[in-house]
Amino acid sequence: MARLTTLNEADLSTETLTALEPVRLGGKLAPVYLEYANSEPALQAYLQMEQALMRGSLDDKTLEAIKLSVSERTGCDFCLSVHTMKGKRAGLDEATQLAIRRGEPCGDEYLDTVIAIVRAFFTRRGALPDDMMQRAASAGLSEAALLDICMAVSTIVFTNIANHVNDTELSLPPAPPV
Repeated sequence: MARLTTLNEADLSTETLTALEPVRLGGKLAPVYLEYANSEPALQAYLQMEQALMRGSLDDKTLEAIKLSVSERTGCDFCLSVHTMKGKRAGLDEATQLAIRRGEPCGDEYLDTVIAIVRAFFTRRGALPDDMMQRAASAGLSEAALLDICMAVSTIVFTNIANHVNDTELSLPPAPPV
C-alpha cells in the first residue's frame, strides 16, 4: 500500500496538470504520479527532465538500458517492472536486459559503454577515469550523450528513491530475477 497520499487531480495546479499530460495513458494517470504530486515542484522538475531526455541525444533503447541498470542497482522493483516492459518495446530483448541488470556485456559496444559509465557512477568516487572517457569516445558517445546519461541517471534515481519512500505498489508483473 502506498505510504504517500494519492491526491485528486482536481487539487493540482494547472501547471502540474499540464506537465502530466504526456504521461497519461488512455486519459488516465498512474496513481504514482498523483502520489509524487505531494510535492508539485519535485514532480514538475522530474517531468521536465523526462521531456528534455526525449529531445536529447539518447534513443529509447539506451534510456531504458540506463533505467534498468540503475533500478537494479537501487533495488526498485516497481521501476524494474516498468522498464523491463518499456525496454522490450524499445528493442531490448530479455537476454540483453538481464545482462544489463547483471552488469555484464550484452555484445553492443555502445550500450556496454553506456552501462559501464552508469555503473561507475555507483562504484567509484570522483571523476570518471581517462580510459573510460576514451572508451566513450571510441564507442561514439558525444559530449551531449555523456550529459544526457547523467540526466537519465538523475531522473531514474529520483523515481527509485521516491518509490522506496512511497513503497509504490507493483502494477505490472515483476521483472525476472537476475
